[in-house]
Amino acid sequence: MKLFKIFLSFFVIVALVFVVSLFFPHHYKIEKSVTINKPIYQSFSFMNDIKNWEKWSPWNKDIDSSMKFFYSKNTVGKDAKFYFRGNLVGIGYLSISESVPNEMIQTFLNINEQELTSHATFRFTDLGNKTQLSWIDEGDVGYNPILRFMVPSKIENTELAFSEGLMKIKIAIERY
Repeated sequence: MKLFKIFLSFFVIVALVFVVSLFFPHHYKIEKSVTINKPIYQSFSFMNDIKNWEKWSPWNKDIDSSMKFFYSKNTVGKDAKFYFRGNLVGIGYLSISESVPNEMIQTFLNINEQELTSHATFRFTDLGNKTQLSWIDEGDVGYNPILRFMVPSKIENTELAFSEGLMKIKIAIERY
């Protein structure tokens, strides 16, 4: 009987966690923008070359000094890819999955054999001799209760990383 009470208590706790998680969001969308003092074609050209990403990414040698980068043969536009390895960040790659000149770049990030994946979009808006660059990440964690509890924290951390990254992009492009 004591074993049954332990099992029942465990089951009630798991069920309660799952039910409470249903009140947390499952879909998230993060969007941050910056205005760059360069024409759209220059901003797009810089971002479309994956070798430039090491210069501005919030996830680079600044957070993991052991990081090493390796590039695919194609480093510009669709299917351009860089691979990375670091003691802290692990092993993975980032690829440009779609590239529409002066409009949009979509990326796919894969870390530690799909332990963590992310799709992001960079949108370019022409403001004359300036460019508005928007960085967008959205996804759905489904019914996984642990991931649902983590969505608010993910949004907050990603917004900070995007803001830092966009400022670095702005500086890098304006020097480009």
